[in-house]
Amino acid sequence: MNAPTAPRDAGAQTGTEVKPLTGQYDIAAAFRRKQSILLDSHASVRDVISHPTGLGDHSEADWVGVLKDFLPERYTVGPIFAVDADGARSEQIDVAVYDRQYSPLWFGSQAGFNIVPVEAVYAVFEVKPTIDTTYIAAACRKVASVRQLRRTSAPIKHAGGAFSATNPTSKHIIGGLLAAKASWVDRTATIAKLEEHLPAIGLDGSLDIGIAVDTIAFDYTPAPTKLGSRQGEIPLEFSAETDQLIHFGIRLFRQLQQLGTVLAIDMGDYESALARQ
Repeated sequence: MNAPTAPRDAGAQTGTEVKPLTGQYDIAAAFRRKQSILLDSHASVRDVISHPTGLGDHSEADWVGVLKDFLPERYTVGPIFAVDADGARSEQIDVAVYDRQYSPLWFGSQAGFNIVPVEAVYAVFEVKPTIDTTYIAAACRKVASVRQLRRTSAPIKHAGGAFSATNPTSKHIIGGLLAAKASWVDRTATIAKLEEHLPAIGLDGSLDIGIAVDTIAFDYTPAPTKLGSRQGEIPLEFSAETDQLIHFGIRLFRQLQQLGTVLAIDMGDYESALARQ
């Protein structure tokens, strides 16, 4: 009986040498290119459009595109009005991150804005040309108009039984401000003004994250061990110079990860609206 032949490695079988991968991809450079494209896009349309509505629409579309390109497909991104089971409606939200997998959008749309049950909302953003004290206040008001809606919650069935209904207060709605520029003279002045004018966390109008693409990004991101909790001390942090968009994207994704999945809608609460008519 012949002795078994020892297996040859892949390189010997093909007659070629297997070499380790040596290619590199510069992630930081890719983010910075995206940052430059966003700024160039905003600047080019600003030069030819004088009407503030046209400029605003363009900026919102830019931000929708940036977030869609960055976030996984489980997240839907676009302008919305949020509504609750009592019929209350939020202010117009320029850019929202919301759920389509577990939350039916049965209310349709209005002037290009989807009407979304508040339970489906992960994050809401105000889009402005610059960050200044007036626009910070406007963003806080928009965010509060969503967080003040009543959210329902229902148990979720699974193969082994059911998960209990989640307390809506444990599912924080992220609020933020998106802008191309900061109105203050430099990065140092911008940090000082943000520290002075951003509201404390835990309020209906608190901002969790924001960016002026040409200057800085800021965020209040809970530590990973907090699992999305907004309780306790959460420091205000700022991006390093030139890394605003990188910082913003990573911190937004971290906050979304900590939230997990949106609330399961209690359809009975919404159906009861039919009996009120």
